[in-house]
Amino acid sequence: MKKTDVELIKGDITERKIDGIINTSNNMLILGSGLGGAIKSKGGPSIAAECAKLGTVAVGDAVVTGAGDLKAEFIIHAALTEFDGPIIEENIIKSLQRSLALANKHKMKSLAIPDMSEGIVRFPPAKCARVMFEVLKKFLETKNRSLQRVEIVVWDIETYRIYKETYAELYKQNTQGIE
Repeated sequence: MKKTDVELIKGDITERKIDGIINTSNNMLILGSGLGGAIKSKGGPSIAAECAKLGTVAVGDAVVTGAGDLKAEFIIHAALTEFDGPIIEENIIKSLQRSLALANKHKMKSLAIPDMSEGIVRFPPAKCARVMFEVLKKFLETKNRSLQRVEIVVWDIETYRIYKETYAELYKQNTQGIE
């Protein structure tokens, strides 16, 4: 497989025209506030209806639904926490690994991943960035069969700066090309 392009973007993940986006979800797949609320608002009621049919999933697991009226084709709902629970590193790792495996299974060529440190009890973004980049790098080197492009999409400028610095530190690269 050819090299996968990885790009860091400051923007709105719900506006990405891409095969799949990851939604950082709770295990009950309730699209409440934050990213889930934006997906529900912009994507329409079909996404919440599909989530309701799927029911509760294990924390650390992930499931796929259609993307309703969004520009993406699929949404991968990564169950990071129990409803309103804290985010822990192990669940970021497991749910991201499972999400990437589902991208393979559904032959997605492009995938947008949000900052997975958001939540009621926020996980430290610098630590989250490190974990996410390490999991992504290992997956792309050893298990990727379909992804040609991965976008890490963050909402605010401070998180963007943290992710950019973490990427540069981990990969010892100049990040001027990462925009």
